[in-house]
Parts: sequence; structure tokens; C-alpha cells
Amino acid sequence: MPSYRCGDRLANRRDEIPVSDSRNEGGISLERVCLYASFDEGVVADVSRGNPRPTINPALVQHDPAGGRFGGRLVFDAFDNGFVHDECVFESPGNFPFDPGGFEGTISIWLQGDPDDDLNDAFPIDPFHISRHPADASFYLDLTRPNDWRYGSPRKLRYGFYGDSPAQDMFEGGWLLVAGELGWNDREWHHVVATFRNVNSGNEDGSSALYIDGQLRATMDGYRHQVTWDLAGIVINLGQRYVGSIDDLLILDEALSAGTVAALYERGEPAAAWWELPAGE
Repeated sequence: MPSYRCGDRLANRRDEIPVSDSRNEGGISLERVCLYASFDEGVVADVSRGNPRPTINPALVQHDPAGGRFGGRLVFDAFDNGFVHDECVFESPGNFPFDPGGFEGTISIWLQGDPDDDLNDAFPIDPFHISRHPADASFYLDLTRPNDWRYGSPRKLRYGFYGDSPAQDMFEGGWLLVAGELGWNDREWHHVVATFRNVNSGNEDGSSALYIDGQLRATMDGYRHQVTWDLAGIVINLGQRYVGSIDDLLILDEALSAGTVAALYERGEPAAAWWELPAGE
């Protein structure tokens, strides 16, 4: 039986986890959007509170205007890029809901590719990553190595989040939600959502959830998540060492409910199609 790091939570069935009461099922308000990139017309974000233009490594990332889940997409071929982390990089100020006094949020992303056949076995693969260091003040979505000593094979999807941890030790100061039985060898598009609440509250009231294709796969509650960032040195990375496609990136300053996440998946439309615009617009 595989062993798991302190703070890991492994969940493979929806009925293992109680679904919380839903809120805001009516839609997603545009005023809560920090960053939204449809990738329909190009790489520049459609909505951004900060710099909407990412830095792209053109040898590793191409824009395809027609092959996405809803229109365009980014196509990654970063199999041998190691830990360079220059595939697709957005600046974080304004584009991520950081607040020293407390914040919550949602990361929503569509992925296409077979993690067991397409990816480099030597590395974990991070479709989404923001941190000072992976084990220090971080939020990330990654696909584990095959035959990992903790998780085995095939690859699992992890939602990792660490507080301030000067030791930058993977075994200290962080938590992981882990989902297996992905079934992504179908090469269809799959929707991944990570939510977080009560970051920097100063209390042990943190709450996080991981969803795949509208289903709640793992949750964690009752921890203290303290994050201290100098945003000038923090960036949002997409597709670290990834081989596959990414579409419809959405970052919000609110943690969506289970019901809203399910609706976002089940409606089969890009997020922008059902934003509730602020009154008067």
C-alpha cells in the first residue's frame, strides 16, 4: 500500500466526500474575475486586473485558434524543458487574488492530453503553478511521476498549497489533495477546479477543494494557511513540462461552491458565456 505525506488527502470517488451547500449557482460575476484567458484570439487574456499579456516560449507553446474546448487553445510541447519554467508566464499582481489581510479564490482550467503516455516520466508536471517555491507559499496543480513512491502508477492529480515555509521542505508546512483514477487516456477535454478560503485569516479555518469534470474529488478544512508574497517576484506559470493543451483559464477572487463548479462544467460553455455583469452594465 502506498504511503502519503502528512497533509495528503486521497479521494477517488465522489460519494466519499460530502458536497457542501451551494451558493452563487446563478453564475460568475465579472467583477470577481482576476484573470480570464479564453485563448480564442491569441495568448493575451480577455480580462485582467494586471498585465494581460503573458511571456511565451515560442519553441514550447503555440496558439491554435480552432482546436480548443471552446475555440482556441494553447498547445504545449515542453517534454524536455526540465525546471526552466518559461513555458507560459503571467505576472501575478492583480491577476491573482492575493491580500495580506485575507483572501479566497478559484482556479479553473481545461486540460487535454494523456498524462501517462505523453509526459516525461522523470518529472512531475504542473499545468498551473504560483509560488515562491513549490514548498513555500504556493498553490499548484500537478501530475505526479509514474511509479511515485507515495502514489504509484498511473499518475495522480494533486492540488498542493503551502504556507510560508522558510525550510522549503516538501514534508513541512503544506497540504496536498490527491485524486486518482483520472481516465484521461481518452484524450478528451477535462475540467479542473481548485478553490481556497480563509488564506491569511490568522486562524485554523482554511478550506480547500479539488474538482474534476464538475465532481468534488477531495477537500481539506481546519488548517492555518499563511502566505507572505512580494508580488514583484511571484508569477503564474502554465504548462510546466507539460505536453498537451490548455484552454479557458479563469482565476477568481471568490471560492466557488460545488454547485457552481458543477454548472460551469455541465453547461458546456466557456466561463465568459454566462457571467453575470455588474448592475448597470
